[in-house]
Amino acid sequence: MPDRLADLISLNTRNGIDFIEIGNPAQTELRVHFLTTVVVEGTLVGTTPVTITGGETVPTVPVGPIVAADWSTDDAGRPILTVRTPFPGDFSHYRLAIASAALDPFYAGILFTFKAGCPSTLDCAAKDECETDDAPSPVIDYLAKDFTSFRTALLDYSASAYPQWVERDEPDVGVMLIELLSAVGDDLSYLQDRITGEASLATATQQVSAVRHARMVDYEPAPATSAQVIVQVDVAIPGLSRGLTVSAGLPDGQVIPFELGGPMLDPDTGALRIDALPVDPRWNRYDYMATPSARITPYWWDDALVCLPPGSTEMWVRGQGYGFLVGDPREGTRGLALLIDTAAPTAADPPVREVVHLTGAFEEEDPLYGVLLTRLTWDASEALASEHAQDRTMLAGNLVPAVEGRRYTEQFVIEPDPAGVDAPSAAVVRSGPDAGCEDATPQYLHTLDAGILAWVIDPELRDESVRLPEIVVVELPETAEDTAQTWRWRRSLLDADLFEQAYTVDPVAYRDLRRSPAALPWFEYDGDDGDSVRFGDGVFGELPPTGARFEVTYRTTAGAVGNVAADAITIVGDDLTGIVLGATNPFPAAGGEDRETIWHIRDNAPQAFRARQFRAVRAEDYTATAKELPWVLDAGTRVRWTGSWLSVFTTAQPPTGEAPSIAETSELIELLDRRRLAGYDVHTPAPRYVGLDLVVGVCALPGALRGEVEAAVLDELGTGVTCDGRLGFFAPGGLRFGAPLERSELEAAIQRASGVDGVVAIEYRRRGYVPWYLPMPEVVTVGADEILRADNDPSRPDRGSVRVVVKGVA
Repeated sequence: MPDRLADLISLNTRNGIDFIEIGNPAQTELRVHFLTTVVVEGTLVGTTPVTITGGETVPTVPVGPIVAADWSTDDAGRPILTVRTPFPGDFSHYRLAIASAALDPFYAGILFTFKAGCPSTLDCAAKDECETDDAPSPVIDYLAKDFTSFRTALLDYSASAYPQWVERDEPDVGVMLIELLSAVGDDLSYLQDRITGEASLATATQQVSAVRHARMVDYEPAPATSAQVIVQVDVAIPGLSRGLTVSAGLPDGQVIPFELGGPMLDPDTGALRIDALPVDPRWNRYDYMATPSARITPYWWDDALVCLPPGSTEMWVRGQGYGFLVGDPREGTRGLALLIDTAAPTAADPPVREVVHLTGAFEEEDPLYGVLLTRLTWDASEALASEHAQDRTMLAGNLVPAVEGRRYTEQFVIEPDPAGVDAPSAAVVRSGPDAGCEDATPQYLHTLDAGILAWVIDPELRDESVRLPEIVVVELPETAEDTAQTWRWRRSLLDADLFEQAYTVDPVAYRDLRRSPAALPWFEYDGDDGDSVRFGDGVFGELPPTGARFEVTYRTTAGAVGNVAADAITIVGDDLTGIVLGATNPFPAAGGEDRETIWHIRDNAPQAFRARQFRAVRAEDYTATAKELPWVLDAGTRVRWTGSWLSVFTTAQPPTGEAPSIAETSELIELLDRRRLAGYDVHTPAPRYVGLDLVVGVCALPGALRGEVEAAVLDELGTGVTCDGRLGFFAPGGLRFGAPLERSELEAAIQRASGVDGVVAIEYRRRGYVPWYLPMPEVVTVGADEILRADNDPSRPDRGSVRVVVKGVA
């Protein structure tokens, strides 16, 4: 900031008041001295251009008329104005202001006192009259930190400074004052140590301090996360409201509640979800009209087709009129979620359960027996992974997501009237950061009374690292004409705009220590066993207005305890009687986590900061950087001397098996250019694919069929997923840049195929290099930027092929 006083004096274009001198003992004559030589006489405006105001017992002192004789100058030519008053002011400070166009607005007034010439008892006596103290200074113990050491230090000092005072009994006034000062010093010393300890992650003892330190190195500690699960409910009526509660009973007698409907907030708007859950009695697991029995049962056309093999994408069920909802994955819509539940042959084994989303429901009829049927289909991406015996299988719809925890609603008021009815609902008020030289901006908080706030991983975001709090804060309207305002949650208020209605959640609790319900709330910090809503300060986020009433709705969580086993949710609350006939969870709940401890944060935050580097030095660094892009399946890097400097060549492989697009290449170049070393050039050549043609000769086991053995070998060497869920040998990403093809690994994959007794021979040729087949050596090598592949796609012969010759069968 510029120095206004220095600029005013140096420019000499305007004037200002420098100081006021009391001109006579009666204090009725004032001499106003000015800063510069700019003429002020003749520039005064108004009938009373000079005013004296601001007193306590005498608020205003009148000023006599200003005449030409009242103006003079000092030795430097600066104006002096003599002001006369009929009587002096009191002992308070007054403000003398002059209305003049020649004066700077800031220096047109000045504070002064009429009593400046009065004698003062604060003045020291003359130096030759001052008493000299030849006594040695007392020894001060600067290591005193607690009550005992402070008391000892003060007693030692008093013995040296006041040798005549020898009383040491506790009832003595002097001893009492010493102990009182020692107690205050003990408290201040403890506070000093606590503040110093919380200033670093290594010594912090509060959860909120550890979280804030971790965020400074971009490490987000995990909050208490609710477990999520799929609950199958049998209902009596269509439609089901969100937020209804079912529970799981634990062996120790604890009951864990789960709310139906999944996360309670819309991630786009931050408001509560109020849409109904799509359930229907026709999709129940059991038919409750008589003795409970399976409602939706499979139908098989022949006893030879009892089993649904892995990879199935359709089945038939008995009956029609189910009203199944169907979707189309190509249009981004999902049909009804249907549970396929197959009991194990024995009770000791777990059931086989899978969930599919219907893409078709076609009503048909068995022409031979006249049985009404419904054919169900689902997308190939959800093909059955296991075998299902239809005679032990039952189906069920009404699969709804559920989140562990219970919902609560509370209200609080910002600085209510202490004598009003809202006083017991007052929010916590703390001194926030200073907004000016005098006033401090208040900081408003509200501690959630019901327990630890639940955070969830919203499945709609498809990012398991993003957790959102299950809380919504609404400012209630003051009148019927107003509307409620939903405030938005921000992970940090540093991300909030100036006037944005935003809040954050801190892992800290404040407890009301009032002794009776009628007393005003008295809040005190009470540790880390809670969460508090914290509002902005007017700079980062809007400061809530005084008297505003807020309603907060949130969900609590039990953390990792909510990861209950399958079939544990069986308790239906009394509020669901006649609505929900039964409930269970086919799969175990997952995702529940306790709040990350301070010790875990302390160990992991620095390591996480060091683990992720934003520079690329070695070839491995460039490869790792390229793999950060979501479309990169694999990458390889070579560093070469190109004649004048080192150049980096990084090649990225997309999962499509094609060359990267222009947009993808530009994205890769931009990322690598930010991380590269200065003086290095970065190039991103397209990957070179090497097509291999293989002829595999195998010997089959006795009793094996030629076609089945061939299919099994092709499945093992394919580019997709095998029957047991493994990736095929030539699946994208299996063979990396520059990775050679080991004959032993290829033979091991062939040997895993069902019906293969042994590998007789393997011949190969590199497509585009030689026209004939050669016996495969122990290792087939490729260049550093080349990738071997054998897709065996007749439509794309350039991508390689696999031919299987089966011997040893009839």
